[in-house]
Amino acid sequence: MIDITRAIYGLCAVSCLVACAQLPSTDQPVLVAERLAKLDVSTLCTEVRNRYAYFRERSGHWDNACARASEDILETTSLGDRIAVFERLLDDLYDPHVNLSSNTLSSPRLVPSGSDLWFDLIDGNFVVAAVRKGSGAAEADVKIGDQLLRFNGHEPHALWKRRVHTVTGEVPEHRKLWALNAAIAGRYNAPRRIELMRHGTTRALDLGDPIPTPTRSPVSSEIISSGIGYIRYNNSLGNESTIESYDQALDALRDTRALILDLRDTPSGGNTGVAEPILGRLISEEVGYQTAVYGDGSSITSTILPRGPWTYDKPIVVLCGRWTGSMGEGIVIGLDGIGRAKVMGSAMAGLAGGTQPIDLPESGLQVWVPTYDLHHLDETPRHRWKPQASLINADFGNGRDILLEEAIKSLDLSND
Repeated sequence: MIDITRAIYGLCAVSCLVACAQLPSTDQPVLVAERLAKLDVSTLCTEVRNRYAYFRERSGHWDNACARASEDILETTSLGDRIAVFERLLDDLYDPHVNLSSNTLSSPRLVPSGSDLWFDLIDGNFVVAAVRKGSGAAEADVKIGDQLLRFNGHEPHALWKRRVHTVTGEVPEHRKLWALNAAIAGRYNAPRRIELMRHGTTRALDLGDPIPTPTRSPVSSEIISSGIGYIRYNNSLGNESTIESYDQALDALRDTRALILDLRDTPSGGNTGVAEPILGRLISEEVGYQTAVYGDGSSITSTILPRGPWTYDKPIVVLCGRWTGSMGEGIVIGLDGIGRAKVMGSAMAGLAGGTQPIDLPESGLQVWVPTYDLHHLDETPRHRWKPQASLINADFGNGRDILLEEAIKSLDLSND
């Protein structure tokens, strides 16, 4: 954060001494402080207008949201207060791939990395459609099909309104869904108590921490169901050690007759430096796997190269769900696009585009926003793509894993 005294001294240094001597002694520090406080808001609002890949559909209310933030920032007295203003402003982009580089104990958890439930709107009711395995909600025995009644004392309609601040006209359903699911993730320093209805019976539950206990290895693997290999990525696509762990797992599964790659626990995304080496073990020649599309209409297709001493060339099924995020989504659409695997599961996290930082000069914070779109090879935007077998629920909490059972069945049938 810029020190106000140094800022005033710098302003005086570039002006004549007489002018500085005549500056009002009481008002000038206040004016400089206000200007510095509003600088970050102005920078963020301008950069979003100019660089955010999905700004057009949010443009109708952005000016009002920015005007509100410019006033709110003047009431702040700490960096934590300012972070809260930026969080509120970014809510009005209702984009899970937009995030602030820093948070406080009272900050909202991020979706999907800090969430464990996903609700869909069905016949006017918010109904559980996915439960993250190993999470607080899974441990509390929340089930797919449970209907939301209240969360921390708030009914659903009031709940989503708490994350929708600036609107023009009717709030679209996809924005309501984002707002409600973001609210259900809760805040770091607040308990999460939920009331649900199941088969006519109301259940009041304390959800606990939404993030599962981390596993020791970035990759889990085993042989299941008569010669089918199974590899699960433990939210590790940004971890360089994942490549070595994956190679070791693949070596152990070399003689399997088919392989299941489980990407349902990749909500934090990752990077191409991990994802592309994973894909490289499954192909025998260079191939494109996803396309970046820029605002000027140009595009670049990313390619992968074969890697390793041998190629796994048996049938593959890929599993995806609500906690398949960003680079996890990239692997899924890549394997589907090149025809290397059958994809089974549900809609994914929908983390749109590729992100780059916006630097806020006064506070030193960064805001990461998507600045270009990413597409499946069939030209479908990655965040809108769904697997053909998308009617199957993908995330069952700690209950029976029906999707995995269906994947095994499909491989058994294909090998008859």
